[in-house]
Amino acid sequence: MNHSICFSAVFLSAALMAAKSVSGAIYADFTVPQGTFTVELDALNAPRAVANFLGLTGGTQTWRDPVTGAVRGGAAGGAFYDGMPFYSTFGGFTLLGGLRPYPGSDGNEYWEGPGFTILDEATNGVALVRGVLALAEFAGPHSGGGELAILLTNAPYLGSGWTGFGAVTGAGMAVVEAVVNSVTGGSGRVLAQIAIRDGGMTPEENAALNAARDELPLVEAMPLGLGKATNVWFGSAPQSRACLSTASNLLAESWSVYPGTWNTETNATWMDLPLTSIPGIGERLGFLYGSQAVYPKMTAAPFSGKQRLGMAHTGTDMQYWLDFTGTTGLWARVSNSVPVESGTIDWIGQELETANSVHVVLFIGWTAYHYWLGFDEAGATTGRFYCELWYFNAELTGTDSGLFELGEGWGGMKSARKAWNPMAATSFDPAPGKATMRTMAEWRAIRASQRELGLKIGGTD
Repeated sequence: MNHSICFSAVFLSAALMAAKSVSGAIYADFTVPQGTFTVELDALNAPRAVANFLGLTGGTQTWRDPVTGAVRGGAAGGAFYDGMPFYSTFGGFTLLGGLRPYPGSDGNEYWEGPGFTILDEATNGVALVRGVLALAEFAGPHSGGGELAILLTNAPYLGSGWTGFGAVTGAGMAVVEAVVNSVTGGSGRVLAQIAIRDGGMTPEENAALNAARDELPLVEAMPLGLGKATNVWFGSAPQSRACLSTASNLLAESWSVYPGTWNTETNATWMDLPLTSIPGIGERLGFLYGSQAVYPKMTAAPFSGKQRLGMAHTGTDMQYWLDFTGTTGLWARVSNSVPVESGTIDWIGQELETANSVHVVLFIGWTAYHYWLGFDEAGATTGRFYCELWYFNAELTGTDSGLFELGEGWGGMKSARKAWNPMAATSFDPAPGKATMRTMAEWRAIRASQRELGLKIGGTD
């Protein structure tokens, strides 16, 4: 790779950001054992990502402790990024950091985000080139919340889901490369302290950040109660996701954290669960703690009844007629809005992935098609998707991303012809029993390496 071109790209990116801010900007200084590097934050193009980063850095944004499930930040104190680690080089094109470790019940160490996700700004026009600081997403649109990525190479195909919200300035990439060498050299993680500097933000930047803060989720304690000593009830705020933490022995300081039910309604609801149905509570003995992530802008909701779903894949268009009540449906490969190949969907399922995305699973022959659909606005009929193909639902054989459209009947899909993912090496063939959408070996190695590290894919909520 021509590194002079990469450095020029980063210089140009930083120069453009400095030019737009005119009189100043806001900076984040990352101090690591290898030195200090500075990131100029882009409050105009990525106000939500920047506001979230500043809140998690300064402690004003509330978050959920992955170890205990307790609410932290805000009045409770504690900053999510205090002493944050860089812990992984992801596929050679990015340095990952920001998540917090927690012990799993299997004895392994896992990593988790702040207990919420945010609406991404992946379509903000910020190029994902070397030196850019981005909010990482591994479960499709709007699945990021706390994991940070510093791009080590140009990776424009990540534009389908990653939000660039800053750029490393000056010679800072030399320090970043030193961190990369330490992480890949066997230390596993490098701790960083972050200091924020206001270089004289413009009124436009301040206004953008203030507006964005109103769109960020709030993590708060959830009221709990006991009914007849056999059930637990809890109050779920409008547009929120509840979380229960359990412990059988407070002295052991060992909690189990269970993100649970979504309340997609605009009204508060009361939920009631038998104590025996809550993991970690045996013979009605134990301790319970409740928290919830409340979303001011919840754009996703589960599908009901029948729905046509059109997908603009790399190299082809797909149409799905889905019956969510009957858990079955039909598929068709489309050319010029005319189905040229079709078949039966053996089973369909869905779940609310985040407050702004839905995870739909289609079983066709031996292959499970996992779609994550992102909704920028409530009631939207178009948006972005991320897709994974799993042979026998056990082996990842391909990934893709593109646009989707919801509608009625067959045909009429607005085919947006552009290269969504250069990593896709062949066309998408949905014939039952096949999984012919392939990706480059590097991408598969990337996914495998992250699982080996115990990172929870998309595990921010």
